[in-house]
Amino acid sequence: MARTEAWFDRLYEEHYRHVLAYCARRTVPADADDAASEVFTVAWRRREDIPSGEGALPWLYGVTRNVLSHQRRSAQRFRRLTTRVAGVQDPLPSAPDAVVVQREEYAQVRDAVGQLRISDREVLLLSAWEGLSHGQIAEVLGLSQAAIDKRLSRAKQRLAKKYEARTRFNMHRPPASAAGGGGSP
Repeated sequence: MARTEAWFDRLYEEHYRHVLAYCARRTVPADADDAASEVFTVAWRRREDIPSGEGALPWLYGVTRNVLSHQRRSAQRFRRLTTRVAGVQDPLPSAPDAVVVQREEYAQVRDAVGQLRISDREVLLLSAWEGLSHGQIAEVLGLSQAAIDKRLSRAKQRLAKKYEARTRFNMHRPPASAAGGGGSP
């Protein structure tokens, strides 16, 4: 049987209210609507995997369970981040020279990351910026955790080399004020 739009419309009509009720029993109403919509988005993408007949609803419930689990993890990460941000104290005003040095270091790291291959950048940013575990990164990228462990280790090594090369280059460069700017002697 071809999994056409008409087939999907029938699946949706037959099972949406069951999926929505399942979600509503497990989360708040606004999140239940979002989750049910996400379930049918996944179902459309994976329509060839959906069992025929009576097996469709249990399959949809399995997807629903995963979607709700993902929603909970996202909400927990958001709460942890909010708590962390709320606890951050305003830093004491830094001395101007410390700010300049810090900005230069950040720029060097950004430049070094920008020189990496896309795959290295992606795995590093998922780890450092998104705060994902190696297992979560493996899930996102569709790889094994062992592959992520290796990829992350190698990406860190390449980043360290790029950063080291940039800092060596910048150590031998004259400061901007010595290169033609500045006042009279």
